[in-house]
Amino acid sequence: MIRMHGEYRRHLRSGIRLPVVLKYANHTIETNTLDVSASGLRLKRPEGVYIRPGEVTDVDFPDNADMSVAATVAYTGKSHIGLEFYRRRFSEYELRQLYDVAPSWQRLKARSKRALWKNARRFAIFSANTYLRAPIHALARPHFLFAVYGNREQAASYFTPRMAKRMPPNLVIGYIRNQNMRGLLVASQFMEDELEEDSEKVRLYLDGLQRDYPDVQRIALVGRLPNFVMKAGIDIAEPLVEGSLGTRYMIWDVARKMLDRPQYCQQTSIVVLGGAGRIGSAVCQDLTSLYDRVIGFDPRYEEDREIATDGGTILLTSSPTHLQDEKLFIGLTHHGDAVLDLQQFITPGALIADDTHPCISLKARESLQERQIAVEKVVLSHEEFLMWPRMPAWSNRDIPGCLVEALVLLRQPGVGDAEFSAFCQEAEFLGFTGRLISPLDE
Repeated sequence: MIRMHGEYRRHLRSGIRLPVVLKYANHTIETNTLDVSASGLRLKRPEGVYIRPGEVTDVDFPDNADMSVAATVAYTGKSHIGLEFYRRRFSEYELRQLYDVAPSWQRLKARSKRALWKNARRFAIFSANTYLRAPIHALARPHFLFAVYGNREQAASYFTPRMAKRMPPNLVIGYIRNQNMRGLLVASQFMEDELEEDSEKVRLYLDGLQRDYPDVQRIALVGRLPNFVMKAGIDIAEPLVEGSLGTRYMIWDVARKMLDRPQYCQQTSIVVLGGAGRIGSAVCQDLTSLYDRVIGFDPRYEEDREIATDGGTILLTSSPTHLQDEKLFIGLTHHGDAVLDLQQFITPGALIADDTHPCISLKARESLQERQIAVEKVVLSHEEFLMWPRMPAWSNRDIPGCLVEALVLLRQPGVGDAEFSAFCQEAEFLGFTGRLISPLDE
């Protein structure tokens, strides 16, 4: 499921205005917050004050004498300044403290905004799948679909059980454009746990999509959906797209760019967390073209095994001691927060490139940050890509790797059967590029 773009980086305690004091370049500047979140602040910019992006300033809260944070200036506008906290996050307790000292009318306004967004989102989803469904299909005329799923908490944000009874089993929840190709983001009313446990529901989901959209050229399957499809005994053949080539390209391109960072440019090894999985095992092979040694870590391995390839060596292991002294990690575990079981074995200063579904949570990232372990999210980008509304924890300009294979195959159908290197060359030629970004605070 997805969230409306107006909630981009929005936190439950946002929208409150409190006095703050900035200490910057031997100056003391008094101003007010315009927005407060777990990861930063938006401040009213006082007249005559100019602070360049990248500068670090201390922020004090006079109404909370013991609260002071260091923050980096992320951007400066004509009337406001955006600050990102430096190596910390506000806890729920700290946010509650700030929230409680705000005037009652501001707290009411913040709650009202949340209720407005939630109800507007529900109304939009309901309208798009009842009265407006036929016009949307006629106007979009999609070349491709991106088939996703959600959990019960996400679904509750988009429709009530009463609404669900009046909507079709498969829901239109977004519009996608890449160059002149149009697509729709579609979701099943079956939850993730239902699709995992009941193969008949997987078949109903896919049969419904192909019945409702007989002319689409590609149907990209999100996350674990290819696993559910194969478990149901369904052949992933055209128009269905498994998506692994796009995900592998995204990770390969990101792993290549990790070496461009000065602190990691001398690294000759990398760890793949979840190396025994369908994607993980292929990624281990792919990364030997970039690194001399790839460590594929997975609890499912019963014993250590080393494999020599044309590019380098792969160590398959379930022993976390092999993670010590490593600096670069690719997260492909079944659940992002599974990395917390390994944090005591990961060296401070390490970087985890997260491509888990669901991704590493804010709470888990805070725990890792205390150990000086950085987490960044893996995404793919294209200058002519747009998804509206966005997916959870994604910018509407960033592309999930599992969608990219379908977008490349729409342009060059033959590369799906070619070598991985040929797919990478075509994806790069078409303008798709891997990036590491700061995770969104959901």
